[in-house]
Amino acid sequence: MPADMILRSAWSETSLAAPDESGAILDWAQQEGVDASGPVPLQAFLAYAKWFEERFVHDLRPEDVTRIEAEGGGFAVWGDGQRPVHAQTVVIAVGVTPFIYMPTPLDDVDDPRVTPPLDPVELGRLSGERVLVIGGGQAALESAGIAAKAGAKVELVSRSPLRWFADREPHYPRSRLGERLYRLAYPAVGYGPAPINRLALHPDLFAALPKRLGRSLTHRLLRPGGSPWLRGLIEGHVDVTEQRTVTDLDTNEASLHVTLSDETHRHVDRLIVATGYRCDLRKLPFLDDRLRAAIRTEDGWPVLDRYFSSTVPNLYFVGYAAEDRFGPLSRFVLGTRFTVNRLQKALGDR
Repeated sequence: MPADMILRSAWSETSLAAPDESGAILDWAQQEGVDASGPVPLQAFLAYAKWFEERFVHDLRPEDVTRIEAEGGGFAVWGDGQRPVHAQTVVIAVGVTPFIYMPTPLDDVDDPRVTPPLDPVELGRLSGERVLVIGGGQAALESAGIAAKAGAKVELVSRSPLRWFADREPHYPRSRLGERLYRLAYPAVGYGPAPINRLALHPDLFAALPKRLGRSLTHRLLRPGGSPWLRGLIEGHVDVTEQRTVTDLDTNEASLHVTLSDETHRHVDRLIVATGYRCDLRKLPFLDDRLRAAIRTEDGWPVLDRYFSSTVPNLYFVGYAAEDRFGPLSRFVLGTRFTVNRLQKALGDR
């Protein structure tokens, strides 16, 4: 994300969860003298997260987990070292990044010119290149806009018409009545529209819905689109082709040869694929094959009970991997309080 990016969530919705309701971002802001009256800058949130880590996460090992396998009644967890850590319980909280979705025919392409969304530094190095971005959500629009700003010639291809979110940020000044009405319609920012957005704040109610209905609601609450601040980076700077998909890709040329569903062709230097995420435990290579096979799944999602436990005893999935059970609140900071309270009940007697 750009260093100067503004988060859409309100300050009151951006706190990580810690014991005794401590560790709130507003407490940090007051302590550090940070103005919390306007929007939440990305850099402020990152500084708060570092403060939270230093205050509450005292046993942190910055290693990549390379393997987890079942061992007796617990697990053996390998990191960068040669000897495993033996654990009774494992909580997997890997976010969305491992589950980047590459649609056919891009899912089996092995070419460094075809990538998921890049960070702003990498996008800034594309000056003068021909870039094709696939997708119509926030990540696609950010990638296209930042690459164009850096001097690349960019085209965005979306399978649906582009959608821009309404410019009704929580920090805008309102009358007392206007603020009450806003909070009534939007009790949390980023889920819409009213009134079904309230379902996202009640994960147990969401879990009780029929599976097909729950998934439809999640798609509606989190449908792809772009924040208003991106519009100025796209319009007039990025060529936009809507209601098209990629049907073929030839990497055996000096440039990438892309065929779209309208049978038109593009020759580009870089293809950025930002088509969202799909949960699939096969994308977690650190899970031992036998352990993965023991985890019951439905359409790629781990089947979880009300305490986030999978069908393997003492193996829990939180965050994005829990979205199919508890709805979209699971993947956002706002959901950490619900998650840790529920996990505490499951693990409190250990």
